Amino acid sequence: MSRPSYARYLSILTLVLLSCACLVCAFVYIVDPYNLYGVARRENFNAVKPGLERYQSQIKHEHALRLRPRFIILGNSRAEIGFDPRAAAFGAMQGAGYNMGIPGTGMATAISQFGRLTQAGIKPGTVIVGLEFIDFLKPAIAPPARAEAPSSHLPGFWCFDTLFSLASVKDAVKTPLIQHDKAAFTIEPSGLNPALDYGAHAVRDGYDKVFRHRAQKSAARFVTMSKTDFADGDFQSLHEFLLAMSATQAEIKLVIYPYHAQMLTLFEGAGLWPLFEEWKQQVVQEVAAVKEKNPSASISVTDFSGFGPYNCEPIPTQQQRHASTRWYWEAGHFKKALGDIVMQRVMTHKDGAPGDGQFGMPLTSATLAANRDRIAAERRACEAAQPAMFAFSKKLFEKSLERASIRR
Repeated sequence: MSRPSYARYLSILTLVLLSCACLVCAFVYIVDPYNLYGVARRENFNAVKPGLERYQSQIKHEHALRLRPRFIILGNSRAEIGFDPRAAAFGAMQGAGYNMGIPGTGMATAISQFGRLTQAGIKPGTVIVGLEFIDFLKPAIAPPARAEAPSSHLPGFWCFDTLFSLASVKDAVKTPLIQHDKAAFTIEPSGLNPALDYGAHAVRDGYDKVFRHRAQKSAARFVTMSKTDFADGDFQSLHEFLLAMSATQAEIKLVIYPYHAQMLTLFEGAGLWPLFEEWKQQVVQEVAAVKEKNPSASISVTDFSGFGPYNCEPIPTQQQRHASTRWYWEAGHFKKALGDIVMQRVMTHKDGAPGDGQFGMPLTSATLAANRDRIAAERRACEAAQPAMFAFSKKLFEKSLERASIRR
């Protein structure tokens, strides 16, 4: 091949590659699988977006910057699945909020999310924070320290990667295909994960299997946790987080998740119950300390844990293969239907507890003892109604402890 023809060949090849790259970017840009560009939103084409499996924090931050929400919801997957910003409980603010919950994250992520919003000039009037007891636990045996390799990506690399990468193309191709898929993993414009994939698993496997699988995973994790100490620095981080939020004059609503009663029996079986009670007390103390520093701070803590009528919802048995639940996907994740009730309680906060099983108990230093009495009474009623659930958790930990002792 002569030099002129070779140069021409390279020029044509470069032009073809650049054209293909532009077409790929245009395709991702128009389909907009991560709801970042807003060029076109068409029913039956790209109105339904696939769930976020990467860059969750960055993408949700961009959504919040665009929406400039009047209230935000922070937390892990329990919050992302259960708390709907469009719930009727928000009244005039209905639809004016954003769910920033991210699965598998803890207090550090919530602090970062709130800090980045305030730096961008966005100061929501109400901040709802899902508090996760499990995040405050630490392993009984400290894992070996691992030096984290610094990221090789530039700070804004995610913007490029969400537009021009194989993963972005795959998500763009997936988007039109899931428009009518009732079992797809999706995310709504409000940040809520509608948990369609959870529903599909429950229909396919039955709720008994779903609950059982989650309980087994949780038990295996809980037996490795310290029964006497919390993770270092978590309460200090909570204190500083509350100070930062209250400094913006936001109304802060801390929510202790409405774990299913089975989850609480796992706390008991793992020997974590005393820590669970101590954790609530320390949360209340941190709130009181912040209010002492900032008397104008508006902070409430509401405890939705317990063994009441909602929490003690019966789990369909193996024989009830096609039976469903109303309030829970499994012991760790509640459905939007229950989340809407939680939001109603939180947004109409009262000093006293509501009448239906005292679901949603306001926590202060003055109500801690009454809250313990409430949960103890609920537990007796729940165990009488569902002895098999308590027996299952007890047997589960006997097996977990046996396996742990064998490993040692």
